Amino acid sequence: MTTQSPESPRVRLGHGGGFRLTGESASDTRSTVRRLLNYVKPYWRSIVVVAFLAVISLIASLSGPILLGKAIDSAIASRDRDGLLHIVLLMLVVYLSSGLAGALQGVLMVRIGQRFVANLRAQLFSHIQSLSMAYHDRHRVGDLMSRVSNDTDAINQALSNGLIEFSSNILLLGGIMIAMFFLNWQLAIGTLFILLLMLYLTGKITQFSRQAYRSVQRNLGNLNSVMEENISGLRVIKAFAHEAETYNQFVEANAAYRQAGTRADIITSALGPMFSTMNMLTIALTALLGGWLALHGHVQVGVIATFIVYIRNFFNPMRAIAMLYNQLQSALAGAERVFMVLDTPSSVEDMPEALSLPKVEGAVKFDQVSFAYNPDTPVLVDISLEAKPGQTIALVGPTGAGKTTIVNLLSRFYDVTQGVILVDGLDIRTIQQASLRKQLGIVLQDTFLFSSTVMDNIRYGRLDATDEDVVAAAKLSNADRFIRHLPKGYQTSVSEQGHNFSEG
Repeated sequence: MTTQSPESPRVRLGHGGGFRLTGESASDTRSTVRRLLNYVKPYWRSIVVVAFLAVISLIASLSGPILLGKAIDSAIASRDRDGLLHIVLLMLVVYLSSGLAGALQGVLMVRIGQRFVANLRAQLFSHIQSLSMAYHDRHRVGDLMSRVSNDTDAINQALSNGLIEFSSNILLLGGIMIAMFFLNWQLAIGTLFILLLMLYLTGKITQFSRQAYRSVQRNLGNLNSVMEENISGLRVIKAFAHEAETYNQFVEANAAYRQAGTRADIITSALGPMFSTMNMLTIALTALLGGWLALHGHVQVGVIATFIVYIRNFFNPMRAIAMLYNQLQSALAGAERVFMVLDTPSSVEDMPEALSLPKVEGAVKFDQVSFAYNPDTPVLVDISLEAKPGQTIALVGPTGAGKTTIVNLLSRFYDVTQGVILVDGLDIRTIQQASLRKQLGIVLQDTFLFSSTVMDNIRYGRLDATDEDVVAAAKLSNADRFIRHLPKGYQTSVSEQGHNFSEG
C-alpha cells in the first residue's frame, strides 16, 4: 500500500482541466456513494444553486452554435447587416452568460468541497486518536497519514471539480445529440453513427492509458515506502554503514518508477494528437455527409456549420468524461478507505457508566492477569502482583518477558485478556481512560518530543501548568541546568522527534 502519495500524474482535458489518474475503484460503490451523500446533505441549498447554474451554462453552450447557423442561413445569405449584428450581439450575451455561470458554479463547488473535506478530515483525525494502541500496532503510520491527507484530498478534487464537470459533460453530450436531431434528423443519424465509432476507439485508448497509470501508482507506492522507511531509519543506516545498500535499493525502486512513468507519459503525449485526429476525421466525414444532403436539398449550409461546431464541442466532454470517471472512481476508493477507518471501533472504550477517578492513594493490584497481543502468542499468563502506596518496585527480566506490557496494561493502552487490574480497589475498566492516565506519571521506553519549545514539551503532561511549575519539574528531574545552557533556554525549539537533543 502507498504510504504517502505525492501529486499523482495529471492529464489536461479540454473541458475541466487536469485530474488524477490512479486506476483505483471502490469495492462497494453504491454504499460508498450513499454515505458520501449523507455527508453532503448540509450543503444541499448550495448544490441546488450549482445545478441551476449548470443548466444555464448548458443552455447557453447549446444556443451559441444554433445562433451561428441562423447567422449563416438568414443574415449572411440575405445580406441582412442589421440581422447579423443582432445575432452577433445575442451570441455575445449567450457566451458571456455561459462563462459567468460556469465560473460561479466552480466557485461554489470549491467552497462546498473544501468545507466538506475539512469536516471529514477532522472527524477522521479525531477517530484515529480514539483508536486503541492495538489498532495502531497493526497499521503503518504512513498508511494512516495517506488516508487523512491524500484520500480526503482525492474526495475534495472529485467534489470540487470532478462531480460538477462529470455531470455537466453528461448533460452537454445529451443536449448536443437532442439539438442535432432537432435541427436535422438525417444528418444527426449519420453523425451519431460516426461518433459512436469514435467513442468506441476513445474508450479503448483511455483503458490503455488507465492501465499504464495503475503501473505508475504501484511503483510510486513502492518508491514512497522505500523512502519513508530509510529516511526514518537513517540513524540505524549510518550506524551500520549501510548507505550504499540503501542507495542501491532506492535506485532500483526509482528506476522502476521512471520506466512506468515514461511509458505512461508517452501514452499521454500521444492521446492529444490521437483525439485531434479523430475529431478532424469526424468533422470531415460529417461535412462530406452534410454536403451530400445539401446537394439534394435536405439540409441548409448553416445547419452543417452548427453540426461541425457541435462535433468540435463533442470530443472535449467525451474525453473529460472518460478521465473524470476514473477520477471519481479513485475518489470513491479513497472514501471507502476513509470510512473503513471511521467504522473501526476501538478495542479499549470507556463504559457508559465509567467513573472519574479521584486522587489516588497508589494501591495497584494485578489479579490473575493474562494478555496476548496476538491470540496465538500469550505474553502474560496468570500474573498476580500487588504494589502498595509508597512502594518502589522494579520489574526485572529478559527482553520479551512482559515488563513493558505490564505498564501498557496499567495505563490501559490495552485491555487484559483475562483477570483484572485494580487501582485503589477499582477495576480500571470501570474508570474513564483520561481520568486514569492523568493520575499516572509515565516515562516511555521510546522517547518522543514534539516540534515545539522545551517549555511546551515539559508542560505536555499538564497543560494548565504555569511556567514556574515547569521550571520546578525540570529542577526536580535535574534538567534545569542543562536547559538553561540551551541557546534560548526553556524557549529553545525542539526539532522533529527531538533529534537535536540527547536521548536522555
